[in-house]
Amino acid sequence: MSIPLRQYGADDRAPDGRTPRRCRVLWDRGAASPAEGRRAASGFLSELQKSGHAALPDRVVGDVRLVVSELVTNALRHAPGACALQVDLSRDGRAVRVAVQDPSSRAPRIQPPDARRIGGHGLELVRAVSRSVTVRPSPYGKQVTAEIALSQPTDTDAAPGQ
Repeated sequence: MSIPLRQYGADDRAPDGRTPRRCRVLWDRGAASPAEGRRAASGFLSELQKSGHAALPDRVVGDVRLVVSELVTNALRHAPGACALQVDLSRDGRAVRVAVQDPSSRAPRIQPPDARRIGGHGLELVRAVSRSVTVRPSPYGKQVTAEIALSQPTDTDAAPGQ
C-alpha cells in the first residue's frame, strides 16, 4: 500500500505562506514507485514556480526527475522495504535537494566504467547532474541526498585554476 504524504500544509510552507518548503512521499515495503516519485517532484517544482520563487530551467526539472528516478530505483533494487523521498530547496536556495531514505545501511558504490554493461550507471548519472551527492547513515538505514544547482556555474563562479 502506498502512503503519499505529498501535502503542502502550513508546516510545509515558508513563512511567506506561498513558497513550498518540501515535498515528501513515504512508501510501505514494496510499494515505492519511481513514477510516483517523479510526479511528486514535478508537483513540488510546479508549486515552487507558482509561488514566484524562480523560473526553473527545463534542465533543472529534467535533472531533478532523473535523480528521483535513479535514487528511488536504487532503493527498490538494493534495499527492499519502506522508503521515503523528500524534495526541497537547499539551505542556500541555490539548489533543489533530493533525498531518499531506505532501510539498508550499505552505501551505494559507483561501478567502474564499462560501456558493455547493461545497467549500473544510475549513480554515475546522479553525480554528473548534481553539485553534490552525500550518503549519511541513519537509525533506519541510510539517506542518499543529491543537490541539483538551479543555475549553471559561470566562468566567474569557477575556482581559480579550473
